Amino acid sequence: MEVAKLEAKREKIIKAAPSLKKILRTTINKYHLTCGYRKCHCHKGKKHGPFIYLTATISGKTKGYFVQQKMVKEVKTGVSNYNKLWKYICELCEINRKILWIKKKLC
Repeated sequence: MEVAKLEAKREKIIKAAPSLKKILRTTINKYHLTCGYRKCHCHKGKKHGPFIYLTATISGKTKGYFVQQKMVKEVKTGVSNYNKLWKYICELCEINRKILWIKKKLC
């Protein structure tokens, strides 16, 4: 039966989804900056950085945060997990829609 196959696929996706404890919705930006000291090398060429900066929209306002270099891997993992989770949610919605329409036709 088609519904059983779709339900099995749905369970497989649910098991493959990343943990909700490890997701992060943000944008990662990399900046190189010049400082306020006019004689510094950053005014003549090589700037300071890279500095990792995160931006996220929270309650309709964009907020930004600098991240320590040692946390960059964790942040990238969180963003990657968020993107995977969003993809899985879209797939689950499509499967649920198909199951609903198949069941509706059988009634």
